[in-house]
Amino acid sequence: MTKSYPFFPGCSVHSTALEYGRSGHAVCRTLGIELNEIPDWVCCGATPTASLDYDISLGLGKKNLSKVKPDQSVVTPCSACFKNLKNAELHLKGHNAQAPRVQHLFQMIYDDVGLAAVKSKVTRPLKGLKVVSYYGCLLTRVDPSFDSPENPTKMDELSAALGAEPRPFAYKMKCCGGPVILSKHKLSVSMAGTILKAAKSTGAHAVIVLCPMCGTMLDLYQKEALKGEDGGEIPIIYFTQLMALAFGLKEDDVALEMNVVPTRPVIEALAGGGK
Repeated sequence: MTKSYPFFPGCSVHSTALEYGRSGHAVCRTLGIELNEIPDWVCCGATPTASLDYDISLGLGKKNLSKVKPDQSVVTPCSACFKNLKNAELHLKGHNAQAPRVQHLFQMIYDDVGLAAVKSKVTRPLKGLKVVSYYGCLLTRVDPSFDSPENPTKMDELSAALGAEPRPFAYKMKCCGGPVILSKHKLSVSMAGTILKAAKSTGAHAVIVLCPMCGTMLDLYQKEALKGEDGGEIPIIYFTQLMALAFGLKEDDVALEMNVVPTRPVIEALAGGGK
């Protein structure tokens, strides 16, 4: 039986994070989930709008939520979109107005689908693949009821359910530097570099992300962030790509060829049992 959700894609999965959008839809189809894009949605305003004019940011969120029935849950794959839409939801409910529930894509899969159902779809356990989970600074702090705001574990639980080996990672909640990439480029790239170096030190084969901005900072800017660093690069993979791998989906749905940093170490780790 298929379950449908209104889907707010945000700008990234149609542009800089195409691999996230493609793998996300493929994984949801496998789980019996249909994501129906909200018609005539507008940009949520991302981080800059909220910083410059909170009322405009709130207004954009309300405009998008007005296109969804109050008894539905709207799903978004982007942490910045999640923050802005969630703020609009809470504002409306705080003023006794009706509003749909806002869920991040990962949150919907974990809470509504459940790890047992996810595990039942695994045809290619990711044995031997060592990963670290990177949340970024928004998701659990926007909705702390979902997971620990400072030491969340649910991405690790998902990785383990897929057969991978999650490694302890102290930097899972540190900011990637994305919000200041245009205004303070060197600082931003330095912040990303700190996270990447810490991830490499764990011996992980890949960093698992759930935010397009974080994905861009750690993947697209990795070469610059690790300039002069020994030991090579580390692949950055969306959690939906990790799921698509474990589900045995076709290469077009996994979309690893679209990542900037080559993902060959991931495939080699799986082929060699992590050796």
